[in-house]
Amino acid sequence: MPKNTMTLSEFTKAFNKLKSKNWVKSKRKGATGIGHTLEKLIGLPENNIASPDLGEIELKAHRINSSSMITLFTFNRKVWKMKPLDAIKKIRDT
Repeated sequence: MPKNTMTLSEFTKAFNKLKSKNWVKSKRKGATGIGHTLEKLIGLPENNIASPDLGEIELKAHRINSSSMITLFTFNRKVWKMKPLDAIKKIRDT
């Protein structure tokens, strides 16, 4: 699997460029289409595994008007950098 070498600065630039387009058509149908499209247009290799897409960051995408829930934490403990509750407390305390 290819390793991502994109920096946060490069990601921000690519994301803002994509964001300026407002709406883009999904490149794939089905549940994984939005995430796949986001990764492709940002310039990230496709990543359907539980480990982060960008260093310590896992990208999440969601269709407008979808009732699907977004999983914020994986049950795969092998990829945890910290316990989910500790992550929530860290965000809350900042």
